[in-house]
Amino acid sequence: MNHLPPLSSIPARLRDAWAASASAASAVAAAISAPLTRFASFAPHAPVARQRRGAAALLTTLAVFGACAPLSGCGGGVGEGGTGYASGPITGFGSVIVNGIVFDDSLAVVEDGDSSARTRADLRLGMTVEIESDAIVGGGARASRVRFDSAVVGPVESVEADGFVVLGQRVAVDQTTVFDATTAAGLTALAPGQVVEVYGLYDAGLARLRATRVERRASVAVYRLRGVVNALDEGNRTLRVGTALFAYGSAAATPSDLAVGSFVRLFVATDGPGLLGRWQVLRFGTAQRVLPDLDVVSIKGHVSLFTTLASLRVDGRPVDASAAVINGGTLALGARVEVVGSLRAGVLVATRVEVRSDEFERARGFELRGPIESVAADRTSLVLRGIAVGLTRPGLEFKDGGPADLVAGRAVEVRGVLSVGNGARLDALEVRFR
Repeated sequence: MNHLPPLSSIPARLRDAWAASASAASAVAAAISAPLTRFASFAPHAPVARQRRGAAALLTTLAVFGACAPLSGCGGGVGEGGTGYASGPITGFGSVIVNGIVFDDSLAVVEDGDSSARTRADLRLGMTVEIESDAIVGGGARASRVRFDSAVVGPVESVEADGFVVLGQRVAVDQTTVFDATTAAGLTALAPGQVVEVYGLYDAGLARLRATRVERRASVAVYRLRGVVNALDEGNRTLRVGTALFAYGSAAATPSDLAVGSFVRLFVATDGPGLLGRWQVLRFGTAQRVLPDLDVVSIKGHVSLFTTLASLRVDGRPVDASAAVINGGTLALGARVEVVGSLRAGVLVATRVEVRSDEFERARGFELRGPIESVAADRTSLVLRGIAVGLTRPGLEFKDGGPADLVAGRAVEVRGVLSVGNGARLDALEVRFR
């Protein structure tokens, strides 16, 4: 169909890109902030042609004649110049989707937190990643490097009603936590002694890790942890992260600025805490990478330090939000935020901060795009991008097609949420045929 979608259905990520564009930021932000206040019923990652038509309608209506040029076509495209960076959990595939931005990863170098070469096939929903790219425009960019890294790898110590403890770290799970196939049942699949790998975002307000993905590991050569130092004894060369005590006297690459409140990345011996209750640190890794100046940056995390709007940190990274537009709530220690701005001399100078509630995260869900791999005979489920997708949720919408069009090879876009009781499966809310 060739009709134009209503203004309220233009994807929020297009607004974000317009606001971030240096040459059009002020005019576009003022023009579109009032009429575009609702989330799109229009699919946020619709085909490029459809997005261009919608963007054209918006620009014509608002008479923002200069905004389309810096957006390189105004719809799901990628930039030719400039630099971009994003960090946060993966919330979709068909490219890689992080913070609502679609990154073309077809030519990207993929590596893990140890800088070991990996492939795109190693990427999973819920993994926390850093993406380096060209300019982020029109809600998309071309990724040059994708780096994924977990927060903790270690033995489960206990399982609680809303989470578990691993290597002395409290881990909270919720309806947005993805589990791998071996732990699909969630917390009931975990038991003390099992080794798990957890991806997530540290919530300093509650001193816990908010898990975005949990995987079981059969065996590992070394345990790993990224966290915040809450106690330091320089005389005895010990530090505490969570409730675990670590001895670092013989560790390699000890940071010169090690202090209470600093983020650390530890590689820990697997032979237990010993008689003195101390885990042995083998070496320190890079807790936070030093980044160059960047034109457009989008990070997701929790406020880990709050002094003033001009002096705060998100997941340990300095942020100046004194001139930012702040939506969705109040900035405070532990608030979950998405921050957009530019990086200058190591400080993220924010233009916009979105405070994200648990309800928002659940409603946002996950997105998959690509050809259907298989369909159940009774059409109650399909497999897309290697992920099982249920098709029985009440209120499921089909667009530009119907159940009869569900055949292997047909290109679709699926928006869904995690299934109750199965954290490795999505329940579709919307299926759009392409």
